[in-house]
Amino acid sequence: MPTQPRVLMVEDHPDIADLYQLKLQLEGYRVAVASNGMTGLKLARDLKPDVILLDVHVPVLDGLQLLAALRADEETRDVLVVICSEDDNPQLIREAERLQAAAYLVKGRLLPSGLSQKIGEVLRHRGAFLADARPNALQAS
Repeated sequence: MPTQPRVLMVEDHPDIADLYQLKLQLEGYRVAVASNGMTGLKLARDLKPDVILLDVHVPVLDGLQLLAALRADEETRDVLVVICSEDDNPQLIREAERLQAAAYLVKGRLLPSGLSQKIGEVLRHRGAFLADARPNALQAS
């Protein structure tokens, strides 16, 4: 039996984290949750998740700082990261793209089923995201 993909969610709103965690678990993912960026960075190093679901505005170390730290660390530089934020600021989206996020999702336009679908898509196309940092690999949804 294949191992269930591991998702690390870095989300500081407990209601959102609970909703997304439940949906992803029902879809067969193993989910760990961190409520701030520093804990997220530690868990990313310890758990070696298949994909990180990352909010931009989290305490201690914000999402883009966390993403930059992941990319600077040889052990975590290739982990797939999906940004999931309320903030659709084009500057943040460009910075996430520069830091090689696999996707940028806007919570207000996203149902839990859409989140699960996007994570599945990112995992299925892992090689394309890891092979290069194509500007078109990032999609604001």
